[in-house]
Amino acid sequence: MLSTKKICLYGTMLLMVLFAASCKPTSTHKLKVMSYNIHTGKDANNEDQLMKIAAFIKETGADIVGLQEVDSVCYRSGQVDQAKVLAKYTGMNYAFVRHFAFQGGSYGQALLSKYPITEVKNHRLPIFPDSINETRAFLTAQITLPTKNKWMVGVAHLDYRNSDSRIRQAELINEIYKSSDMPCILTGDMNAEPGTKEISILLENFQNTQPDDSHTFPTVNPIKKIDYILVGKSERIDVIDKKVYHVNYSDHLPIISVINIQE
Repeated sequence: MLSTKKICLYGTMLLMVLFAASCKPTSTHKLKVMSYNIHTGKDANNEDQLMKIAAFIKETGADIVGLQEVDSVCYRSGQVDQAKVLAKYTGMNYAFVRHFAFQGGSYGQALLSKYPITEVKNHRLPIFPDSINETRAFLTAQITLPTKNKWMVGVAHLDYRNSDSRIRQAELINEIYKSSDMPCILTGDMNAEPGTKEISILLENFQNTQPDDSHTFPTVNPIKKIDYILVGKSERIDVIDKKVYHVNYSDHLPIISVINIQE
């Protein structure tokens, strides 16, 4: 039978081990995330800027880029596979999903990533009033970081015409993210300003990484914020930098947020 003295000694040793484990240094990983509505590679004057967009993305050193309004071999864009071209000239991996077929190709959104992309899905979001026959794409994919940790990344482009559509789309995006056990990043042109119901719905599950007055549209004298980078509410995520870039390669301004991930 152990003496009281030995029991106290063993108890003290156990507490020391537990304390040491709790004080183990936490590794961190910085992730630079961009969201950019590229307006099918054209500026506000409808001039082709795709290669300048590629050079800009590469120059920023972004790790993950969510792109909206992307053409894939459409006649209006010279039958160029824009996501593939951007991936080639930035040296990144890519995924593309289409909203719908258009002019001999597809119109949709894309994801660029320095890290492997898997589990790409094209979720369909309703457009009112004809929510059965008319839908839009919501891209989600799994990104595997060098630490082997996996993240879900989404690219959204909510309906520009109808707030009822955007509200329902935001609700469905929340449902999709809540079904995942991975940390989440959401990029997109939400076509809604801070304080609207659709943005409030998204902020039930996400935190905004950019200030509400960081206007992104139009490119010249921007007057409203409709582009976002949101991250899941988690104590493991800190926003350490954010910026709106005033470049005129589209009709929207690109935004970048740098997040620090504790792993």
